Amino acid sequence: MKSARPLLQITSYYLFIAAFIYGLTKVLPGIVAYLPFGGGELSHTGVQSFVTGELKQISWEPIDKAIRLALSLIGVVLVMEPVAWVYMGARRRKGRDQAFVLTLLLLPVVVAGIVLIVQNSLALAFSLAGIVAGVRFRLTLDDTLDASYIFVAIAVGLAAGIEALEIGIVLTIFFNYFVLVFWELDYGEEVSTQRWFTRAW
Repeated sequence: MKSARPLLQITSYYLFIAAFIYGLTKVLPGIVAYLPFGGGELSHTGVQSFVTGELKQISWEPIDKAIRLALSLIGVVLVMEPVAWVYMGARRRKGRDQAFVLTLLLLPVVVAGIVLIVQNSLALAFSLAGIVAGVRFRLTLDDTLDASYIFVAIAVGLAAGIEALEIGIVLTIFFNYFVLVFWELDYGEEVSTQRWFTRAW
């Protein structure tokens, strides 16, 4: 079975991250309030609760927002890393575009930041739309399947921006395993003149 190694690597990565987060919540119980899960408004817990687990109100709320944003962005990169691995491993051409791989990692970070800025503000949303319309942005993809990776990156960024990163985690897990299954089966090869997947990982 040619996909045994990548399946083992991806599964090991997810198990390691899950164990790390579990251990972190045991050592720092207060960090649970800052994790980007569950969505909703930014909490008003104090920074002291980050270490002690005791909820203490502080007067400077931006510190809480900064901590939550930092954890969201770190989570985004950790969630998107396996997607980049799958792209690099399964891509049919040897000369993969490094800029595209970096885009997969950095695009959701930017999207998450934008969502946090625009959140609950219609005026900011329209302002952002005007700015984007004024900037000429063009992305040329070699294959239409590459667009699915871009959409996954945007979805993870949106999930992190609304502090519901668990949605992005589930999405990327299913996406990665589906790609590996299709790679294993060489799905669609019999009706195609060009291969998208490589024969070796």
